[in-house]
Amino acid sequence: MPIFRIDGELHYFAHVPKCAGASVEVYLRKRFGKVAFANSQFYNLPEAQRWTKSSPQHIDREALALLVPPGWITSSFGIVRHPVTRLRSAYDYQLTGEKTVPEGMDINAWFLDWVAQRDRMPFRYDNHPRPAADLVPHGATVFRLEDGLEGVVAYLDGLAGNSDGPRKMPHENKSRGGVSYAAGQAPLSDEVLGVIAKVYAEDFKRFGYTCEDVVKAAKPGKALPRPRIPWLNRLVGR
Repeated sequence: MPIFRIDGELHYFAHVPKCAGASVEVYLRKRFGKVAFANSQFYNLPEAQRWTKSSPQHIDREALALLVPPGWITSSFGIVRHPVTRLRSAYDYQLTGEKTVPEGMDINAWFLDWVAQRDRMPFRYDNHPRPAADLVPHGATVFRLEDGLEGVVAYLDGLAGNSDGPRKMPHENKSRGGVSYAAGQAPLSDEVLGVIAKVYAEDFKRFGYTCEDVVKAAKPGKALPRPRIPWLNRLVGR
């Protein structure tokens, strides 16, 4: 729930995990000063001492509406990402960063396990695999990560009424690469692709993605095999 101030007015950044959120938060601090409701050290606390089920920056939009009166926020924006590439990034982060993935569990098994338990544990993995539509308020200005972050800088220029800040955003939380990254890029099974279409149906529809979008290459010049999923688009109304 990162909230920042410009000339005394409050603005909200919907931090969707694995969508350059850390980079945006660093930029906001450099340009506008302190940011409220963002705590990168949240998971350093023992679970019994945490005051929320997720870190404050990863709050879902329903909880946000309960905590902050809508009239208090002058504007809001968020950055989203294709559900498949975001899911791969989330798996890589849990595998190498948080180390929550059991040894030998591939991305297919990990995702299906999360889906099987998400009704009982909706905040599991700090909302990293949770649909972006759950986190981005309706009416927010939405940017797609695939289009780059230049548009976000221009948007903030408009809010501030100037172009005084840095012209580029830092790249935080870079992938560690190596064997773990390759594991996250493993082929997705037909079963998982079908479940992705259902779980992220609102993301596909609301943010304009399709199941046939080109998936991010594992390395520059080395394209990933494209899944056989024309039928998958029909499941999400594409």
